[in-house]
Amino acid sequence: MKHELLTVKGIGDAMLLKLKQNAINSIIDIIHYLPSRYEKHEISSIHAMHFSETITLKATIVSPPVLNYIRKRLTKLIIEVITEEVVFKIVLFNREFLKSSLLVGAEVVVTGKFENTIKIMVASDLVLSKNYVLGIIPKYGLIDISDKVFSKLVKGSLHINQLPFEDPLPDEIIKKQQLLTQKDMIKIAHFPTSESDILAVSRRIKYEELFRFGLRIALLRQLNDQIVSKPKKYDIDKVKHFIDSLPFELTIDQKNVTNDIFRDLKKSNPMLRLLQGDVGSGKTVCSMIAAYAVVTGHEQVAIMAPTEILAYQHYQNFKEALEPFGVQVQFLSSSIKGNERTTILNNLQEGNIHILVGTHSLIQEEINFAHLGFVIIDEQHRFGVEQRKKLRLKGLEPDVLLMSATPIPRTLSIAIFGDMDISSIKSMPIGRKKVITTVADFSAIDSVIKRVNEELILNHQAYFIVPVIDGKEGTDLIGVSELFSILRNQISNKYNIEILHGKLKNEEKNEILSRFYEGMTQVLVSTTVVEVGLNALKATVMTVINAERFGLSQLHQLRGRVGRNDKQSYCYFLSDMVLLGNNRLDILEKTADGFEISEEDLRQRGPGEVFGSEQTGIPKFRMANIIEDEELLHLAFSDASSILNSRDLKAIKLIKNTLTMIENFQLD
Repeated sequence: MKHELLTVKGIGDAMLLKLKQNAINSIIDIIHYLPSRYEKHEISSIHAMHFSETITLKATIVSPPVLNYIRKRLTKLIIEVITEEVVFKIVLFNREFLKSSLLVGAEVVVTGKFENTIKIMVASDLVLSKNYVLGIIPKYGLIDISDKVFSKLVKGSLHINQLPFEDPLPDEIIKKQQLLTQKDMIKIAHFPTSESDILAVSRRIKYEELFRFGLRIALLRQLNDQIVSKPKKYDIDKVKHFIDSLPFELTIDQKNVTNDIFRDLKKSNPMLRLLQGDVGSGKTVCSMIAAYAVVTGHEQVAIMAPTEILAYQHYQNFKEALEPFGVQVQFLSSSIKGNERTTILNNLQEGNIHILVGTHSLIQEEINFAHLGFVIIDEQHRFGVEQRKKLRLKGLEPDVLLMSATPIPRTLSIAIFGDMDISSIKSMPIGRKKVITTVADFSAIDSVIKRVNEELILNHQAYFIVPVIDGKEGTDLIGVSELFSILRNQISNKYNIEILHGKLKNEEKNEILSRFYEGMTQVLVSTTVVEVGLNALKATVMTVINAERFGLSQLHQLRGRVGRNDKQSYCYFLSDMVLLGNNRLDILEKTADGFEISEEDLRQRGPGEVFGSEQTGIPKFRMANIIEDEELLHLAFSDASSILNSRDLKAIKLIKNTLTMIENFQLD
């Protein structure tokens, strides 16, 4: 039987395979595959130009292009052009392949910015004028299918398809929120004629995405409210004695967080609280106080961290602080085997171990607690939903405290953790100095290494971070070995430089880190293995190469590895994107506020990229942005809650479908 897609003009066997690669298997799939964004193509006058703002101009080439090789994997193409009697130069990086087509007299359309002078434009895009299409251009982001070709397929599909569009949203909501019907929205989305069309389509798509997500959160909250547990009994005098023994006074934020947790412990519903705070703000101390309280009530505590390095550091901290108070703390990872492992498991099941610290190995079936009452999950977004769920099932509805060093803005926390309570630590311990941060291109590496040498003379230590283990040919990425060679030539042999990355065995990684902690290694060249939790107090300078490959929150986390003492510390983010006029990283120079940085990161990349869609349970929205669309989110969430008891047939269908989804993919 002939495939229905082959009846659409422009679709043959080759296109059929490309569509299948994009999960498009029917005419309905084509119609419902909406643009993810739009570009407005219009040409401006150079006299309307403002410095540092993007502008698109039509110009004529007046001299042959010149190609400069700046360094390995970085070229600069310079083209002199004229428009409206103004002559200026266009600078394009890594576009050497355009040189042969840019002939004198050719007319081009160029998009870019004039930073400080009208004589030079740093361009982000350049095409021959004959290939530039004016108007509103839908962008689909399909694999191996251009936007122009797909638009033709949509037109052909709409012509063939005569099926009625059943709108999934209740009619009362469409009317209340003045939304386009789905039928009108689909037709306008593919072929908009004005900006008002785009706004109307965008509002409908965003609203429906947020409404469906809000319905899932509302139903999940209902399910969680039905769970009952016994309030915790603990010895408050012992807890106060432990707090008094700490070598520092808790900050106001730490005291407030601790009170939040203790109120939860007394409730007849299990605690489900997120504790968020910036790097080094003191979250661990709060979790330690809570863990000790639970132990005084004769229940056990499980602490799970995403890496063995971080888990072992938690083990050392908890053991040092709590063993003097009679608490038995044990560490467990997949590398512990044989008799030692058997002994740990037996003691755990008999209740002789009060606190067990480990990685995801804690969720294995063989591990049984005598009475697990409290679960602490550090860097919670690094664990999949199922992993967190399995650890909770080790006890009888234990209280759960999730911790994150990536602060989450209020709007996002409402969306992701609508069924959780949230505590935040915003103040930092007294005596911490702000890390001096510089964003620059790679040409600054020599001055950075000079600063590193100055710090090494003072008996301090340094991190160098790269995004990959091995830099691949044809890219500008620098790997650990290549950077090691550069540093070895510019740093005295009396200083030890070591390499750390994820492919090393755990034993080898731990040995390298131990040498760094103890000061035997002065410079550590690493991938993001060091991103969270590591606490080398003598480290005062960090350099991140190819910083554009990281998110803002991740760079802020990396920066948190230095400045953990009373010494002045420095951080350098090197990126050739600076040459292109891309100022995405500038916020890191301006602020050390993790909440502000996280909000900007989420605005740029979306929560699925920052935290991981699987970990948070956030769907990958095609258009909605939880940060930018805050007002629409509140409307959609309010409407979602209001239909829970509706008798509208469409509303009932939506609720049933959402409950089925929750059962198949249970959120924490």
